[in-house]
Amino acid sequence: MEMYFCVRIVLTMLAVCSNVCTAVRSTDEPSMAVVVEPGTYQAQCGDIEVPTAVTLRMDTPERKDVHSEEHVLSDDPAGSFAGGTFLDLTCGPVDRYTRLPYAIIPESVKVHSEKAGGILYKEEMDYMLDHDWGGISRVSTSSIPKGAKVYIDYAVTDERLDIVQISQTGELAVKKGISAPVCPALPDADNGWKALDSIYVTHRTTVIEPSNIYPMPAKNASWRDYINVSGGNYLNHTKSLLHEGKPVTIVCWGDSVTQGCSPSVHSKCYVELFRASLKDAYPNSEINLRNAGIGGTTTDSRRDGYDEEVLSYNPDLITVEFVNDVHMPEKIASNWSEFIERARQSNPNVEFILLTPHFMTHSWNANFEKAAAAMRQAAVDNQVALGDTAHIWANLRSLGIPYETLLANGINHPNDLGHEFFAATLMELLASD
Repeated sequence: MEMYFCVRIVLTMLAVCSNVCTAVRSTDEPSMAVVVEPGTYQAQCGDIEVPTAVTLRMDTPERKDVHSEEHVLSDDPAGSFAGGTFLDLTCGPVDRYTRLPYAIIPESVKVHSEKAGGILYKEEMDYMLDHDWGGISRVSTSSIPKGAKVYIDYAVTDERLDIVQISQTGELAVKKGISAPVCPALPDADNGWKALDSIYVTHRTTVIEPSNIYPMPAKNASWRDYINVSGGNYLNHTKSLLHEGKPVTIVCWGDSVTQGCSPSVHSKCYVELFRASLKDAYPNSEINLRNAGIGGTTTDSRRDGYDEEVLSYNPDLITVEFVNDVHMPEKIASNWSEFIERARQSNPNVEFILLTPHFMTHSWNANFEKAAAAMRQAAVDNQVALGDTAHIWANLRSLGIPYETLLANGINHPNDLGHEFFAATLMELLASD
């Protein structure tokens, strides 16, 4: 399987050297172009003067056309990422059961009765199409016979990360990245050139706007600079067991991200990375780590199963990750306190690490700041450790990285690097001194 993960993006993020003062902007009139303002920029050989403004043209997203894809339309209505009939190229390369937002070109969709044409069915009268997610379904008034095959023409676009780069002689150019359905990789600057900005060409980009432009940092930087933890003193019991080489039981409690969706391979999900890192750091300790992640759940829905799924293992440490709780911020304070107290009643020595979540697709982030703040406060109120993973995601723009390029399904599942954020944050709290 081809992997559309940001492998090269990691290397770029670990050591990015860029401009002294970046001034890449969108054009005055809407266009697929950017303007590099006059100024002093740093190239391989030192500072370079750009005497006049330079306009650089960019390509629109790559389009992929499909002809006569065979389906039997579902009667169940499509609902954003799920439901209805799935068109093949509206799904990402890893999560085949969710659709990518905004990949579909709605006006390209044609539903007909035969491969060569036949009857051309009408939208709304014969079928419904979700114009943002690409789900399609048969309607009750349809002239399409129930269970009949139809043939669908449609098109999707990929995403891309480009860079604006400068040469030793002051020449400016756009280096085009490789298109991908999700997680497009940031290209390296050409030999002898330096990157000034990255440009995020999303599925439906027709105009380069300020939100598409991501200035590279003015100094070497890494996402690890933004690992943020607190309350390490609330982990003394667990850390003493690890240091003394005694058995330690850890339960990672959470939703689909904890369960292991959607890295390139399961060993790269954050729970497995955490397990491997602990074993490397404490080779003499018997580490019993249980994954209690269940996809699609919240702390509300896991209430009845908490005793069996978590407390029955008599854990020394419980880690908590529920990005789905972002959708119910008003319940975080009471829910998270309740589960901490229930665990302490079962075992007074139990310790916790609360993890703030990763970003999701924009339309799902409405309550993110409120929810993350409630999670941080829950750590303070309940005197437990906090791994503030959201702090890394909030600072990706300062590294020239669109956070969306780290979503393996384009919606709410981090890719390999996003999972590494969680594992590294946990190890920051538990690393051997």
